[in-house]
Amino acid sequence: MEKEINDIDDLIGKVLADEANAEEQARLKAWSEVSAENQKYIDQIKTIFEKAASNTVQLNFDTDAAWKKVKNKLKESREEKPVFTMKRSPYRSALRIAAGIVFLLGIGIFGYQWLSKPTQTFAATSNDTTTENTLPDGSVAFLNKKSSITYEYTPLKKERKVKLKGEGFFEVKHEEEKPFVIEADEVLVRDIGTAFNIKAYPESDTILVTVKTGEVQIYTLKNKGLDLKMGETGVYRKSLKEFTRLEKADTNVLAYKTGVFSFNNTDLKSVINKINEVYSVTIVLENPALASCRLTVNFNGDTIDTIVEVIAETLKLTVTRNGKEILLSGAGCK
Repeated sequence: MEKEINDIDDLIGKVLADEANAEEQARLKAWSEVSAENQKYIDQIKTIFEKAASNTVQLNFDTDAAWKKVKNKLKESREEKPVFTMKRSPYRSALRIAAGIVFLLGIGIFGYQWLSKPTQTFAATSNDTTTENTLPDGSVAFLNKKSSITYEYTPLKKERKVKLKGEGFFEVKHEEEKPFVIEADEVLVRDIGTAFNIKAYPESDTILVTVKTGEVQIYTLKNKGLDLKMGETGVYRKSLKEFTRLEKADTNVLAYKTGVFSFNNTDLKSVINKINEVYSVTIVLENPALASCRLTVNFNGDTIDTIVEVIAETLKLTVTRNGKEILLSGAGCK
């Protein structure tokens, strides 16, 4: 029976290669009409042959083993029928090669799909409080309130990718062969062995990146951006699509993480805005004239009540509490 199968394979290969004469074509047609299974077998071989013909990649593989695998599967789906006996021909080798190519392509596609899928994923969100998260690679992400991140590592790209909305401080476990890239809106931040802060709230026109240690690259797909080193801050303005480097970094950029504030002859409006970014209550100035009052003071892990009392005592203001709102009242400053 194996000889019969080989003979019909030879005949099919000869017809598909346009080398069969009229008699041979008639023989194959007659065999195909014996049963629906025979026609199905021809169609399957034709599909394999056409896929192989369309592939231009040169591959090395065990054609005999591949052909055997394909034929075993095809034999299961058809009844064995008597066939015409004929001489062996080289067309069976072509079909073997076709089967081998399709078999290896199948393995390649499966491998590509597996490698292109993230094998490590993580997601975290902070609402009214800050959160600290350890990522699957051992890096640490500290999120300010109203912020979120997603993390994934894909073996095919060998890249660790994080998407950030809001503000976060990152201490990256540096791996040279596995780049760590953060996407914050349209800005990309690439780690070069660092700890850094990114502030990128969707409603803001600016994205700020401040480097605590090491170095980062900040850029977009259309702008090569800046290289930032320890102590430097880069600003990206979304409306202008441009980067700038701040000459003097904000000393309170990590206050939401450390609880440490340092104000040196700072206007009260800026002081209140920075405190409101960190705490879950809102301080409001009743009199707009208070905004220009100057304040020099330091806080280190103090409660919001203590902070408000110190500000009020220093500037002789009155404090009124209403739920999550704190109202500061006064005549203003000379």
